[in-house]
Amino acid sequence: MVMELSKIKELVEKLNYYTKLYDEGRPEISDKEWDDMYFELQKIERESGIYLEDSPTQRVNFQVVNKLNKVEHNHPMLSLDKTKDTNEIQKFIYNNDYIAMAKMDGLTCSLKYVNGKLVSAETRGNGLVGEDILHNALQVKNIPKRIDFQDELVVDGEIICTYENFKEFESEYKNPRNFASGSIRLLDSKESSMRRLSFIAWDCITGLEDIEKLSTKLLKLNTLGFTVVPFMAGEYSIDDTISTIQSIAQEAGYPIDGIVYKYDIVSEYEAAGKTDHHFKGGLAYKFYDEEYETTLRDVEWTMGRTGVLTPVALLEPINIDGSEVSRASLHNISIMDELGIRYQDTKVMVYKANMIIPQISRVLPYEGEIASLINIPAVCPICGEPTIIKGENGVRVLYCSNPSCEGKLINRLDHFFGKKGLDAKGLSKATFEKLIDWGWIENIKDVFKLKEHKKEWEKMQGFGEKSVEKILQAIEDCKSCSLEAVISAAGIPLIGRTVGKDLSKRFGSYTEFREAVESGFDFTSFGGYGWEMHKAISDFDYSELDYIVDNYLQIKENKKEENELKLKDLTFCVTGKVHIWKNRDSLSALIESLGGKVTGSVSKNTNYLINNDINSTSAKNKKAQELGIPILSEEDFQKIFDIN
Repeated sequence: MVMELSKIKELVEKLNYYTKLYDEGRPEISDKEWDDMYFELQKIERESGIYLEDSPTQRVNFQVVNKLNKVEHNHPMLSLDKTKDTNEIQKFIYNNDYIAMAKMDGLTCSLKYVNGKLVSAETRGNGLVGEDILHNALQVKNIPKRIDFQDELVVDGEIICTYENFKEFESEYKNPRNFASGSIRLLDSKESSMRRLSFIAWDCITGLEDIEKLSTKLLKLNTLGFTVVPFMAGEYSIDDTISTIQSIAQEAGYPIDGIVYKYDIVSEYEAAGKTDHHFKGGLAYKFYDEEYETTLRDVEWTMGRTGVLTPVALLEPINIDGSEVSRASLHNISIMDELGIRYQDTKVMVYKANMIIPQISRVLPYEGEIASLINIPAVCPICGEPTIIKGENGVRVLYCSNPSCEGKLINRLDHFFGKKGLDAKGLSKATFEKLIDWGWIENIKDVFKLKEHKKEWEKMQGFGEKSVEKILQAIEDCKSCSLEAVISAAGIPLIGRTVGKDLSKRFGSYTEFREAVESGFDFTSFGGYGWEMHKAISDFDYSELDYIVDNYLQIKENKKEENELKLKDLTFCVTGKVHIWKNRDSLSALIESLGGKVTGSVSKNTNYLINNDINSTSAKNKKAQELGIPILSEEDFQKIFDIN
């Protein structure tokens, strides 16, 4: 018993210490290492019957230490017990009706509405006292500011950043969770608003008491305008819920770290009771991204279109989840320092975050002879001009100081004509590099003049008449484009495809947009547009883009007439390969332009699933069939809705 007590004290002390560092934004160990210690402590406590008052299994240890106002919750915001054993999940469920939900990897938040108006937003904090973040919640685009609901409604959920939106910030932050947590707790709502966060609802605490099941409550929240957590309720196996929800989350770009299982019938959930630490009516299954050992050979510095030099680890190739991994982003100098990246030929542990993004979790102690140091380059590896280190919010980032760096041009070209821009097929970075070397391209405008070099180009090694003709035709095709594609292609800092789509809806034409910029329009008047976004749009140099629009592009103007909104009030889910439209994004954009709504998953609120493989056995097809939702091919979609 003495040995057990000693071990419990040791684990409690360590876990509380690492939790404090994590809450301060200075994590020293991975989630998996923390959870392994937690599970070990939990096992010893159960076997010995010894529970210390400050054990993390008995209470939430986070303390509110920043300058945001403290608020007492109107309901306990406790954690859930967790396991990594599916057998324990099966025992927990037994014969009860249950709901399985994605365990979102972000910051827990509670929203309160009174007579339809959002009046408060609070972080979980220590479960009883949190932080008032209403000023930032009002800037999160998918949080409804007003809803069609009388009396009081309290909704709990998670503030997250999708992998897609995180891409623009990954050179400064390690993962979407830390980014979301730090962003929603900023004191300046203008700064927070440009971070493109999302709120995912997973429970209704007050206001829908007449509804018997949590799954039905979530469907009701969806009709009120909330983005609801991916979930499954009904007679599904544990394995099915895990694989299906993982698949849905992956397609939506949601960062998740497990699956939550709860009793679906609310009265049963409440009857299960709670401890000071967790509710007994739910259990979280934590899945881990398995770590693999390999060797760090060197660090390569890649150039972004704004001049950021991002460190990329070059690894001894290793197979993870069926694919070969030989590279992993290190994000920035601060992350390199945090990991302790110092020498070549050191052993590192690698995993795929959410089975998608290769990451280095830790560096193993170096045991060999002194190896070569990995230095931060003093000059740009592309142009040879000096580099500079810029520090902001404690994050150190490396930049090339040369405004005419060829690396910047290649990445600007790749962005402008890439999938997030005009989407000209065949124009890769490798092709741009050759075109620049041959002296045919010095700026974006020159791409539209490449036809002048057609005969000479066809004779170049690696090309031929057909491949050159294909690229030139793609350039010709991309001249007819949408306003959102042009705004996204421009490369305005902080302005990607999502904001481009929003701006195109608000202004309708490029002329209207440019007139707004020139007249000093206040973009912060749009919900979710902070001061930094306003400055980015207002201060951008549009001279090259104006020339390209005037001389080469035919931009389709948005039609806003009510009679053109033939898909109004209809919800679609698009999946699988498409052949009529360029890609699923372009089909989704068309649906939205005609007044329809596009979601990433199939639910009772979905009117149609578009999938050319109608007989597919995918989770979405199965769900649509179960719910009686029509599955349409692209041709069916065109015929039914008279779309050319």
